[in-house]
Amino acid sequence: MALSFAVCRALLFYFIAPVRALNHTEATITNSSAHAILLSSANSARGTLNILWGSLFTIIACTWTVQHLNVPAQRNSCAPGWRGTFKQHMESFYRSVKWMVITMIAPEVVIGMACYDYLSAKKNLQDLEGFALEDDVPWTLTHSYFANIGGFVIQSGPVADSHTETDTSSPDRRLPRHDNNAARNSLPSMISRSENEISYHNPYHLTGRQIWKLRKNNILPSLPQISEAELQDRSKSDAFVKAVALFQILWAIVEVIVRLARKLAISQLELAVIAFAACAVVIYGLHWSKPKSVGATTTIIQYEGPVPQEILQLIKGRHTYMRDLLIADDSTKLRHGSPIRNDAIEIYTDNEAGFWIYLAMILGAMLFGGIHAGAWNFEFPTRAELLLWRCASVWTAVCGPILIMLGILFGYFEKTKGLFVIALPILTFLYVIARLALLVEIVRTLFFLPPDAFVSTWASNIPHVN
Repeated sequence: MALSFAVCRALLFYFIAPVRALNHTEATITNSSAHAILLSSANSARGTLNILWGSLFTIIACTWTVQHLNVPAQRNSCAPGWRGTFKQHMESFYRSVKWMVITMIAPEVVIGMACYDYLSAKKNLQDLEGFALEDDVPWTLTHSYFANIGGFVIQSGPVADSHTETDTSSPDRRLPRHDNNAARNSLPSMISRSENEISYHNPYHLTGRQIWKLRKNNILPSLPQISEAELQDRSKSDAFVKAVALFQILWAIVEVIVRLARKLAISQLELAVIAFAACAVVIYGLHWSKPKSVGATTTIIQYEGPVPQEILQLIKGRHTYMRDLLIADDSTKLRHGSPIRNDAIEIYTDNEAGFWIYLAMILGAMLFGGIHAGAWNFEFPTRAELLLWRCASVWTAVCGPILIMLGILFGYFEKTKGLFVIALPILTFLYVIARLALLVEIVRTLFFLPPDAFVSTWASNIPHVN
């Protein structure tokens, strides 16, 4: 306990000691390199908390609104009553907060996932366009996104919807209307099978690739008849929340530009906000056609009994996960047809997924680190911290290209492949250390800003939150 207290006290001293609370008159004549400054706001100046809360709100708005999570596990008849509803809402909130934190810590990872989501949906659209024309049903990029997030499902068990239409070509199968309320059943979520049979989740969440297999083999007589407008209507994309986030991003950019034009100091935190905003704009663009936070599924095949094993064998797919690509861990095994994890990547070829994800992550890291390098000549508490910032921001930007060049170089010479295996974890570890150093300095330098960093500009009159 004593050791923990000593560590906390040392960290507090490192960040803000010695701290002086100054009024505005003192701030104009005090050298900030000697003491940390906590300044309150006034009509002619902004305070430390103005900078902190305005920046944090922009970062939170960016990382919250860019989330386009997959369809979660369906509640169906499980956990009835208000307790079940409360639990479901809390699980949804926890999932959103978790991905918001991940986006804050590693926005380049989310850019990589968004890039592959887009490319995967495009490929699925190309595969299904011919069938859509043949079936005379709409199929757009939004449909492919909806499919890849697990929006279309197979239900097994007794039919509980009177609107279900019988498919006479197969006595044991029923094809319901494309209705969210269709095909609710009382079977448990996991269907246990014998040792030689596939155990699967009910409902069975399909991907776009699996839908293509079902349609190609005429197990699915027609692609689902559902309009893009209906899919977008299920999306929980709040235009007002996005507008607030975009206005906040716009305000942050204008504020930095105005301060640069007037040669006023900019805090490292404000520059980090620009980096997050740039990454958010990229993710917004990649997710433009993707439904946001869809909570319910559409049943496209309904079986009165268990799903036939030949069907499960046909659509049996292989997934990898972003976590596996980053830390080489494949310990998580999901039941066939389980809700699709948000970091899931459906494999078309062994190299395709990893290539595009790594490329997008490298470009995202270059963007993020390059913007941080803009603080090259900013004021820091010490000369050593200035050099640390420069090294960390540059390494964040160039680590990816260096890894690519080393991979090509070591891959060209057969005898040097072992060196790359050794170098990869070392360089990656240095990248993580560089990102942590930037994060620490962003917080620490907030308490050591020069006096002119507190001078307000006309940009403060732009509607924003602080």
